[in-house]
Amino acid sequence: MDNIVNVISSVGFPIAMALLLFWYMTKQNEAHKEETNGLKDAISKLELAITALISKLGE
Repeated sequence: MDNIVNVISSVGFPIAMALLLFWYMTKQNEAHKEETNGLKDAISKLELAITALISKLGE
């Protein structure tokens, strides 16, 4: 019986930490996707502004 308790105690914590890290990585991935989408929008707007500036300078 003591052996089972020792195995659960020694293996239970690493499993719990692995699940916690998986959850954390999932949340970080969602935040990264939002950040990346914001950067894509900013780059697109800058591209439009640069195109407008080039057309104005070309006149």
